[in-house]
Amino acid sequence: MRATFHRELATLQARLVSVGQVVQAQLDDALAALATGDADAADAVVRRDQQVNAQSAEVERGLLCTLARQAPVAGDLRLVAGLLHVNAHLERMGDLCANVARSVPAVTEHPPPAEVRATLVEMGARAAEVVAAALACFADLDAAAAERLPTLDQAVDRLNDRVFTLVAQGSGGGALAWVPQVVLLARFLERLGDQAVDVGEQTRFVATGEVRELLPSKAARIPTGGR
Repeated sequence: MRATFHRELATLQARLVSVGQVVQAQLDDALAALATGDADAADAVVRRDQQVNAQSAEVERGLLCTLARQAPVAGDLRLVAGLLHVNAHLERMGDLCANVARSVPAVTEHPPPAEVRATLVEMGARAAEVVAAALACFADLDAAAAERLPTLDQAVDRLNDRVFTLVAQGSGGGALAWVPQVVLLARFLERLGDQAVDVGEQTRFVATGEVRELLPSKAARIPTGGR
């Protein structure tokens, strides 16, 4: 009976890794669409978000059924709880990827200044690095790799601050129709980094049983007066 239970958990964990791979592909495609202004590619990302939602819902149902039928304890319960949290974070990350894609038409119609656009492109690349690292540490349940995620996320936070600084510097005049969408887009990318760090925290919890925020915390990573 317990062997069957452990096989079910292993299968659900593997499915969740697959969800992460879909999210990673969604992010890569959304960032490519943003870089090129390809509205059709962006629309494809938005449509595929339903795939992430459906797979996430399937994993959640499986985990809840397992929880109800098997009444796991100790390490098994920790794994189920951690997988449920990771599943929720991945679903949110999929939504954020779709939001990035939805930004493409507006950013293309009202293009920001070259420096702002370049900062957003770099921010997207750094966010993709954090997401990829988080998904890799989850696939391997690597607590040590999870500890390094906040350092990677610092680059996303610094670029987010840079976007807000550039917006403020450009507020004195000129056509600013690009500002609202740029602010939203930076927010989506910043939240992707945060969600990736949260995946790392849950990975570390599953691997070690310790509930602890990964350091440095978000508050410590944002410089005083940053925005």
